[in-house]
Amino acid sequence: MRKARTEKENATREKIISELYANKYNQFIGFEVLELSPTYSKSRVKCDERLHNSYGSIHGGALLSFVDAMAGATGSMSGYYVTTVSANLNFLLPAVDTEYIYCECLKLKTGKHILVFDIRITDDKGNLLDSGEFSFYASKVSVLDGNLKFGQ
Repeated sequence: MRKARTEKENATREKIISELYANKYNQFIGFEVLELSPTYSKSRVKCDERLHNSYGSIHGGALLSFVDAMAGATGSMSGYYVTTVSANLNFLLPAVDTEYIYCECLKLKTGKHILVFDIRITDDKGNLLDSGEFSFYASKVSVLDGNLKFGQ
């Protein structure tokens, strides 16, 4: 993972990664964060049969969960927690004959309240399996100073 530009970015990254790994649902999916910055992230998940659909490839719901968690983490690197506004994922090829699938999130736009990310999911050989776009609303809850609980 690349070195953080500032101590604040490093502290934000450490807190977000800690929260991602502590979440039981994320533990079930089993992804690993490889890179996390305010504008880009890369992660991977092992193609475990627990995540397979009836056809033997990774279930679309597992892919959406994986991408949503990582794009949300990338958005939260701005310093404020985000919540998903919209999620679009195009399933182009099945995830078969690969040990891992990789998710890359690239920030396309930072608006006053909305963040937009380009999503790419590839296999071990670099084949594009899925692509999409996720949008998030940036809350006023600071990652470093706030409480993650919503609805309070």
